[in-house]
Amino acid sequence: MNWIWALPFVLLPLQPAWFMAVAALVGLWGVMRGLRPLAGWFGLAALLGMGGQFLTPTSLYTVPALPEYIKQTKSESRASNLIRPFDLDALHGWNHSDERGGWAVPLGDGFWRLPRYNPESGREQSEFLTDHWYPVEPGQTYTQSFYLRHDGQQARLQITFFTNRGQHNPVPTYVESVGTGVYRVWGSYTAKEGDSSVRAIDLLNQGGDFTYLEIGWAQLEAGTEPGSYRPGHTGEQSSLQRAWAWGSQMLLGWLVLVGGWFWRRYVDVRWVVGFVLLGLTLHLGYALWQLQDHNLGRAWGLTPQPNLLGHTAVMMGGLLQLLGGWRIGLLGLLGAGLGVAVSGSRTAFLALLALGLFWVWSLPRGRRWVLLTLGVSMLVFWRWPEVLGRLGQLGLDSSGQSRLQFWQVAWEAFLQHPVWGIGWSHFPLFFLQNPPPDFIELPTHAHNLVLSLLAEGGITLLVAFLLLNVGVLYRLVAGRSWPVVALWVLALGLNILDYSYFYAGVFGTLWIAVGWALGHVQYRCE
Repeated sequence: MNWIWALPFVLLPLQPAWFMAVAALVGLWGVMRGLRPLAGWFGLAALLGMGGQFLTPTSLYTVPALPEYIKQTKSESRASNLIRPFDLDALHGWNHSDERGGWAVPLGDGFWRLPRYNPESGREQSEFLTDHWYPVEPGQTYTQSFYLRHDGQQARLQITFFTNRGQHNPVPTYVESVGTGVYRVWGSYTAKEGDSSVRAIDLLNQGGDFTYLEIGWAQLEAGTEPGSYRPGHTGEQSSLQRAWAWGSQMLLGWLVLVGGWFWRRYVDVRWVVGFVLLGLTLHLGYALWQLQDHNLGRAWGLTPQPNLLGHTAVMMGGLLQLLGGWRIGLLGLLGAGLGVAVSGSRTAFLALLALGLFWVWSLPRGRRWVLLTLGVSMLVFWRWPEVLGRLGQLGLDSSGQSRLQFWQVAWEAFLQHPVWGIGWSHFPLFFLQNPPPDFIELPTHAHNLVLSLLAEGGITLLVAFLLLNVGVLYRLVAGRSWPVVALWVLALGLNILDYSYFYAGVFGTLWIAVGWALGHVQYRCE
C-alpha cells in the first residue's frame, strides 16, 4: 500500500496547486504529531513581511472630484464599471503606418488629451484606443461610454468593440451634450458566441476639424444604455488582505516543507519518482497535443501561460535528479528539455543549461566525454543560434525591452517607498499610473524577484525573504544536501528575468524538496 501515499505526487507536474493543498494537509498532520522544522525562520519571515504591509500607502490612487455635470446624471444602473479610473493612462492613437503612437497626457481633472496627428510622423490617427481588455459573456449586451471635449466644431467618432477573436465591431454611436463643450458618447454591443473579452475604450476616427480630443470618465458596463458614472474597482487590496496574502504564502510553504519531511519517513522514493515522471509525461503529452492541434508557436499545457510550463518542467527535472540520482536525473533533464522546447521560455532555457551542468556534476565517473559533448553543443548553439528558434533569440527584442521598462518602474516604486514598498501585488497598478514613454506592454509583475520584493514590500520584505532563505540554506549546506541547494539555485535563477517564485510549480516543488532533504538529515541524526 506504500504507493497510495505516493500517489499525490502525480499532481505535482500536472496541477501543482492541488498538490500543494494535499501536501499542506499532510504537513498539518505532521505538525500535530510534533514536527516543526524551521518554524522560527518561517514565522520570522511571515511576521516581518506582514507587519510591513500595514505600513505601506493606504491607497495608490485617488479619484478626482466628479464634475457637476456627472453628478447630475439621472440614468441609473446596478452594473459595475469594468474600466478602472487610471486605465485611460494607456490611451494612444494608432494608424497603419506608425502603429502605436501619440500617447494621452493626463490633465488632472479626470480627462486625458490625445493628439489627432502622430507627433513623430504627422500622420493622422485612424483609431484611438487603450490596450486594456475586459471580460464579456456571450449573449450579454455591453455599453461603452465616456465624456468628450475637443477644440473643434465637430469630431466624428465611432465606437468599436474589438474582441478577442480579432474582429472590429463598429456600433451606432450616440452623442449627448451635457455642458458647455462637454459631450457624453456611448455605444452598445451584444457579445457573440466565442467572444470572451473586448478592448475599451476604442474609437474609429471619422473626421472633423479638431486637433485634439480629451477623453475622461470612461465606463464599460453590462446594459443597453449608459448608467451614471461609477469609478471602476482599482484592484487595490486592504492592508489586512495584503498582509494575509504574504503570511499565507509563508504558512503554505512551511506546511508543504513539513509534508515533505513527513512523507520522507513513510514513502518509498521509487514510487515518488514514478508518479512524478508519470505526471510530467502526461503534462508534456498534453502540451504537445495542444501545440499541434491548435497550430501554435508555444504551448502552455495546464499552466496559465507558456513561461510557467517551462519553469515547471525545469523544476521537475531538478526534483527528479534529487530523488533518483543521475540516471533518473537524465530522464528529468530530457523531460525538462522537452518542456522548455514546447513552451519557448528563454528564461527556462537558461535554467535548463544550468540543470545540465548540475547533472554532469552528479555523475560518478566518465564526466569528460559528457563535458565535451555539452561544450560542443553549446558552441554550436552559440555560433548558430537560429537552430534553437525562439530560444536562441536572447537579445533585446521587444520582450527584453519591455522587461527593462518593468525594472525601471519597479526601481522607481522602490525609490518612492524604500522601507515598506507600495503594497504586495500592487506593482501593476503602480505601472499603470507611472508608465514609461511609449511602453511596450502592460505587466502582471516586474519580471524579477528581487525588484518585485523591493517594489511591493521595500527593504522590509526583502530582508524577510533573505532571512528565510539564509536560514534554510544554512541547514541544507550543513546537511550537505547539494542537490537541493542546486534546486534552490534553479528556483532563484528562474526569477532573474521572470517572476514565478510564488507559482505552485516552482514554490511547491522547492519546499517539498527541502522538506524531503531535511527529513533525511534528521532521520540520520536520530
